Amino acid sequence: MSIAFLFISAICWTLFDLSRKKLVANETPLALTLAFNVGAIPLYLAAYFIASDSTVSAGYWLPSLVAAALAAMAAVGFITALKLGDVAKVIPVLALTPVISTLAAGWLLDESLSVYQWLAMLVTVVAIGGAQGGLHHVKGKPFLLMLLVCFGWGVGIVFDKQALEHSGPFFHGVVQTTLGALLIATYAFTTKTPARLQGQALRLIPALLVFVGAVVFQWLALDGLDAGIVETVKRSVGIVGALLGGLLLFREAITKAQVFWCIVILACIPVILQPEV
Repeated sequence: MSIAFLFISAICWTLFDLSRKKLVANETPLALTLAFNVGAIPLYLAAYFIASDSTVSAGYWLPSLVAAALAAMAAVGFITALKLGDVAKVIPVLALTPVISTLAAGWLLDESLSVYQWLAMLVTVVAIGGAQGGLHHVKGKPFLLMLLVCFGWGVGIVFDKQALEHSGPFFHGVVQTTLGALLIATYAFTTKTPARLQGQALRLIPALLVFVGAVVFQWLALDGLDAGIVETVKRSVGIVGALLGGLLLFREAITKAQVFWCIVILACIPVILQPEV
């Protein structure tokens, strides 16, 4: 079931990114990030009480707090990088996230990939970067910020997995979104950065539901899969879905080079998912 959860999560992340792409035309990234964290809290709370989520042990709190701090740091870094650099130039740096997740999982969780899985993952990283225009255009402060973002999201998923060994996903969702909302709101207040929505909050509901689904299914996938594998496949499906969605929904052109890189990405997924080749 973990592989099924992973693909459901990846598809949800793709739909969420496409929804956010449309919403960001009228809202700031910071306002959307804060709104999605706040909006997710009652959904996680309802699911927690309905599903009678598992009890929480003492080992939960340290990795959970670290995961929340890393997620908030990554969110703020990502928003700042978008302000300083061209979106098309900074986004490809996220292709490095699977490498960071795999290395962190090896160190903190003693997870390891086979040689073939490592090769497939590295090829995937190159292909994701290639499909998004490559990394050669990125430099200076935006590049350093995006490296920080990769570290936050890449290592954060490992601490999520540690925390979920001591808690159910819905309780973890309540904690993560509450802490995330508080940290992001604190950042907005201290830096005097506007974080209010310009339009009606109700129009965010479809994207919010997809966002919660993406996160929950990702956490469920972590129960049976290595963190590095989850992050790699999520990014793989995400970039292919983003290009297809851009073509179908926004009429964005896809180049022959992007088609080639997408084929490479899809070909690597079965190898990455194999315990042994």
